[in-house]
Amino acid sequence: MITKQQVRNTISARRRELDPDWTKAASEQVIENLASMKPFKTARSVALYQAIAGEVQLGALFSLCRELDKKTCIPVFNPVQKIYEMSMVTASTAYRTGHHGIREPVSVHPVALEEIDMIIVPGVAFDRQGNRLGRGGGYYDRLLNGYPGFSAAVAFDFQIMDTVPVEATDIPVQALVTESKTIQVSHNY
Repeated sequence: MITKQQVRNTISARRRELDPDWTKAASEQVIENLASMKPFKTARSVALYQAIAGEVQLGALFSLCRELDKKTCIPVFNPVQKIYEMSMVTASTAYRTGHHGIREPVSVHPVALEEIDMIIVPGVAFDRQGNRLGRGGGYYDRLLNGYPGFSAAVAFDFQIMDTVPVEATDIPVQALVTESKTIQVSHNY
């Protein structure tokens, strides 16, 4: 059986080889597919993420959320509790380099998870059942555990596998959105 680390190594190597122009175009298609989903259309508040190299780039989605007057949040690392918490961001938010080199707001404006209608989730690999393999810290699993809203993972087609190794603490998402398709995992939308 393939291990989580083997999957991470394989997909991460592929992500490092991505052409920036391809990544930009594919990311725009992912965002278009996501924006057509009912949970996004009806969401008043959306949690996004600050992408790192090789991930779906969400700059255009941040702009779209602002255009549609959706409250936008991103995860901010709490070093005391070793968890991510949500902070509201705007077009004028100033950023700094945070945990794992990921951009975070300089000033945190906390938002309770219950106030967020939809969370957009990154990851390394996914399967069609909504199982997600992240970078290994379990941060998004803890964030999603008990989350009452809608969770959608965004990825490139090559990140979708038949199965990914999972553990009891791994939390699946309700939909997967790639540049070519949307995979409905939960029928609650």
